[in-house]
Amino acid sequence: MILRLSQGKLLSVAVMAGSFSLSLAAQTKPLFTETFESGKIDPAVWDTRTVSTVTIAVEPVDGAHGKFALHVHYPTDAARNSYAFIVNTHLPTAVKTHFFGRAYVFAKSDLGMGHNPLIFAGEPGYPLSKFTEIGMYKGTWQPSYQENKSVAGQGRGEVTYHAEAGPPVGKWFLLEWEFNDNPASITYWVDGEKILTPVGPEKEKKESVTFEWPKNSGTTSGLIGPSGYQELGVGARVWGASANGFDLYYDDIAIGTTRLGPVK
Repeated sequence: MILRLSQGKLLSVAVMAGSFSLSLAAQTKPLFTETFESGKIDPAVWDTRTVSTVTIAVEPVDGAHGKFALHVHYPTDAARNSYAFIVNTHLPTAVKTHFFGRAYVFAKSDLGMGHNPLIFAGEPGYPLSKFTEIGMYKGTWQPSYQENKSVAGQGRGEVTYHAEAGPPVGKWFLLEWEFNDNPASITYWVDGEKILTPVGPEKEKKESVTFEWPKNSGTTSGLIGPSGYQELGVGARVWGASANGFDLYYDDIAIGTTRLGPVK
């Protein structure tokens, strides 16, 4: 499959025969899209949330799908636990408990060795909320369930898994995800290929990871709560202090009730 970028460039995407082609055949129109071609963050759609000196803005970007893309800039002097996200707080009711998404992503350099959340979805109030997240840890993908507010009988914590590889660096790639709250799970793809995650003592490689919360409770559904997925956030966070600055870009964000595949 070939994706055409601006400036006449071609990006070849290696895909697994079978699952990717079958899912593309069944793809439907997205329920929500954002191309950033307005040249700005639309305040009617996105709530901008930043802490410290991190910035997030729509800027002209060479190599994006259009003229503009979302740019997260992390300076070297950013404080501990700093972040910059744009958050859609009005997700369609059709994605309350289950949805698919995609975004084109470009990491100019590696993001360091800490915990770096990138994309999340959950109840209102991030970061003091319950949400599922695709992030990184020590340079590798980390899908997780996060509970960042205390609830009687549950407390505060997380369930994390760690893949064996991290995102490409220095090139645009297609990140796709499936967030499900029944059962609570994440499946995700990079350039059409599922990311496998070692699970359990035997490190069996799984195509999806499932979350149980509270731990050892047997509860694997409804973790987000009755409000369901109401917020979608895109950007970056660094838990702890960033050893080095970095720049991260997003373009062509979309969500829907089935897998969307690349932009046509």
